[in-house]
Amino acid sequence: MKTAIVVSGGDAPGINAAIDGFLRLADHGGDHVLGARGGLAGLLNDQLLALDRSVISLLAGSGGSILQSSRDPALQQPDARERLLAVLTRHEIDNLLLFGGDGTIRHAAPLLANWGISCIVLPATIDNDVACTDYTLGHDSACNFALGAVQGIRATAHALPGRIFLLETLGAPTGHLALAIAYASGAHLALLPEYPLELDWLADRLKAIVANDGYALVVLSEAYPDINHLVAEIPQRAGIRIRHTALGHAQRGADVSHRDRCIARDMSRIAWRAFKEGAANGVVVLRNGALALHRERLPIDSKPPPDRALYEFVNQR
Repeated sequence: MKTAIVVSGGDAPGINAAIDGFLRLADHGGDHVLGARGGLAGLLNDQLLALDRSVISLLAGSGGSILQSSRDPALQQPDARERLLAVLTRHEIDNLLLFGGDGTIRHAAPLLANWGISCIVLPATIDNDVACTDYTLGHDSACNFALGAVQGIRATAHALPGRIFLLETLGAPTGHLALAIAYASGAHLALLPEYPLELDWLADRLKAIVANDGYALVVLSEAYPDINHLVAEIPQRAGIRIRHTALGHAQRGADVSHRDRCIARDMSRIAWRAFKEGAANGVVVLRNGALALHRERLPIDSKPPPDRALYEFVNQR
């Protein structure tokens, strides 16, 4: 069996660990593995390389992806199917192991299935916004990275009281990541794009929090509407300084947590076994605490919005 590994869309902590796990299984099973440079566009351009297991093992705990990715919608090109089949035939590739998020799973995976190409997808995005799975690879690591930043912010908040601290996370276009971080960190407020708040209410609430606790910690998603306007207006309306910290893409490069390392290896094992047993297509999903291969097509709908009850609990509304 020969497999080509492809990373599509954004990178996420745990991808390297999953690649390492798949390579180990393939090596023990006498199988062959290639990697695509530059995502699906690189695969179409025959940018394939042999993967050095010793190098991958050294990077298994590192964030990002040793295989470069791409957001290029290469499969939409008129001759994409013919070019892809030619590459797979030339290298005698039997199946694809594809890492990706919501867009990859909803658009690329069904197209590959329609073309008769064997492909199993491992959901990998720190945003945790993929429908029909409770968890996506990298989410825990990104949360842990943010929690480290929270500790630093709280140290400053204690030393210099009387301020509002905004911690901006990745996660666009949803607020799933921000809500998870807000809840775990004990933040005073979570600002999510799905549930925008009125500025005067927010200013009054923050003023009361600072008066009571000495500072206010707010976790907000990068997708929250008009963050720059919020940062400018709140100090005027509340009469309190704001300190804004944007985590940015450093979250994607976070060190891989224990949970993500385990899930990465479990996902790769499920995919490898499925290929060996003749499974053609599927997505490895986590539901009710158990990982399994979902062989049917996933719904094209987006994941439901973040848990409203949890959001209201965090914000004490």
